[in-house]
Amino acid sequence: MKAHSSGYRGAYLVDVARAYLQAGDLRGAARALVDADSVAPAEVRCRPLARTVIADVARAQPAPAGVARLATLVGLTR
Repeated sequence: MKAHSSGYRGAYLVDVARAYLQAGDLRGAARALVDADSVAPAEVRCRPLARTVIADVARAQPAPAGVARLATLVGLTR
């Protein structure tokens, strides 16, 4: 049951990251993505919405801490 609830938490945090991004808060979006990856890596690395949010946050120059690593892990950068 714990893995199931971590998936929900990961999905929630990806949604939180998207909301931060829409509000223009890149740091908040980055923090939510990194937290989501620590709780439910599969949710972040496989969910199409998560990949889109990672790509959008990673476009910031410089990319917020942790997001450049996530972008590389999901195959968005090299």
